[in-house]
Amino acid sequence: MELETLARLYAAEYIKKGDALAVAEILYDIMDVSVRDDSVPEQETRKKFLERIVYIMNEHDREYAEEVTKEYLSITIDLITRGAK
Repeated sequence: MELETLARLYAAEYIKKGDALAVAEILYDIMDVSVRDDSVPEQETRKKFLERIVYIMNEHDREYAEEVTKEYLSITIDLITRGAK
């Protein structure tokens, strides 16, 4: 399946979910696993894929995409200030 199509499917699934915190946690976990297990080039590919998902979400529901982004940043900040997840 083409990467763009896959990103659109994920974006649609995450928008349909309607739970910004849950989606932010999913996105964080995906990147966290990549950082631990993938090579640097694979991490970059995964990061770009996740960025594309958020971009597509933003095209369809900017407010929701911003809420997901805020939750993602909140998770990151909380983990930095309290220790690793």
